[in-house]
Amino acid sequence: MAILNGRWIITMDWIKACMEAKHPVDEELYEVSLDNHGCWDGPKTGRLRALINKPKLFGGLNFYFVADFVPAYKHDLLNLVLTAGGTVIERKDQLMGQSHDAHRTPSATLVVYNQDPPPGCKLGEEGSILLQRSAAAQDLANEIGSKVITHTWILESIAACKLQPLPC
Repeated sequence: MAILNGRWIITMDWIKACMEAKHPVDEELYEVSLDNHGCWDGPKTGRLRALINKPKLFGGLNFYFVADFVPAYKHDLLNLVLTAGGTVIERKDQLMGQSHDAHRTPSATLVVYNQDPPPGCKLGEEGSILLQRSAAAQDLANEIGSKVITHTWILESIAACKLQPLPC
C-alpha cells in the first residue's frame, strides 16, 4: 500500500540517523531501492508517481479472480488492485457480459489465479493442483479473449511500481 500511495519506504538506518541527529533527517538517503525479490526502485517510482499525479498503476485494467484463494488473502489482493486503480469484476456473469462488449480492449481484463499451493496440500499433489488452476484460468481467458496472470504478477508489479510483462 505504501508504494501505491507514494509513501516513503526507508531502512532502519534512517531511524538511527534521526536518533543520532536528534531530529528527522532527509529520507532520500535511506529510501529502500531493492526488495527481497530483486525489484529495483519501486518505492521511489511510486513516490514520484504520486507526487506528479501520474495515473494509477492498474488504471484501465480489469481483474477477475478465479477460485482457491484464502478469503483474507483474497481480500488483501482486491484492496491492492483497487488502490492501484484497477477494477475488480466480482461475478462470472459480469465477466462474460463484458467479453461481448464491442468497445472492450481484449487485454484490459486479466484472469487471476492463485499460484500458492492450498493449505494442507499433501506432498506431491501441489504440482497437479497448480496445473489445474492454471488450465481452468486459461480456459476462461481464452473464452473471453483475455490474459491469465498469477496473483504474484500483481504483487511484483506493485513492488516495482511498473506493470510486469504479461505472459504470452
